[in-house]
Amino acid sequence: MGEFSGSEPLVGEIVGLRTFRVDDSGLLLPLYSGGVWYDGTNTATCSPPTGDHRRGPHRVPEAACECGFYAYGTREAAARNRHMRYVRAVVSCWGDVVAGTQGVRAEHARIDAIWLHPGAPSGLRRRIAGRYPSARFYADADAMLGEHPLSELSCYDRPRRVRPSSRIVAVLAFVLLLALGLVPVEQLRGTDPLWDLWIVVTAVVAAVTAWLVVGAHGAGHLAAAFVVGGLLAWLVAPLFGLSGWLLRLPLLRGLVVAAGGYLLTLRPHYFPVVRAPRERSFCGVGG
Repeated sequence: MGEFSGSEPLVGEIVGLRTFRVDDSGLLLPLYSGGVWYDGTNTATCSPPTGDHRRGPHRVPEAACECGFYAYGTREAAARNRHMRYVRAVVSCWGDVVAGTQGVRAEHARIDAIWLHPGAPSGLRRRIAGRYPSARFYADADAMLGEHPLSELSCYDRPRRVRPSSRIVAVLAFVLLLALGLVPVEQLRGTDPLWDLWIVVTAVVAAVTAWLVVGAHGAGHLAAAFVVGGLLAWLVAPLFGLSGWLLRLPLLRGLVVAAGGYLLTLRPHYFPVVRAPRERSFCGVGG
């Protein structure tokens, strides 16, 4: 069963939890598309990046597509999304609803309640409240969920908390991969165990990159393929000597951007705001 599809479609109102980007005009936007959520009822259509209109007309959502309005089914599933630290919204979903292990995709959705991080500027809060007068605003996220409990579906997983040791192991593995890509090719070829390790690791990373590219269905898959592809370029860079640093540039740039973005979030009263374009699409796309 998929994270947001796999079970039989449901009919009825399901309450879920999701997050949004916020632009400087106070509009709430999906994380991966440029559409806008209205106050009141929103109706999804099948459009990229969450839908594939080339499949021809079909009901929204459909188990074989990724269209529809997304909502997490549990607090644990929602906690995986880092943007939840800034914006949380309780949404009611109805019409055709497809459920998975992490949440649902729905044909219609409505924002019932909103919590914003304390760092959100007061002027922006007023603009958001003006855009969504029917939603109730909360200063406490737990109080919001206490008054708007999430629907409990049997298909939802209750994911275990990731242990700190697991994160440490993942970081160490990434650091070791970076170190392996810095070993000069003469030293790699001169040490049989090290050369064998390099071949195995490079082959595995290449296979994962190919799998991600072939199986790409949306922006998230392509982003993962780009990151793993950058790691692959880093690993093969020693074969090209000094010119191999050109292969390392994409991953280096990504690491610098990621580190800069993380440091930016550490500023007091930080709250991410998207610049509103002059023309905004108000169609009911999924996301």
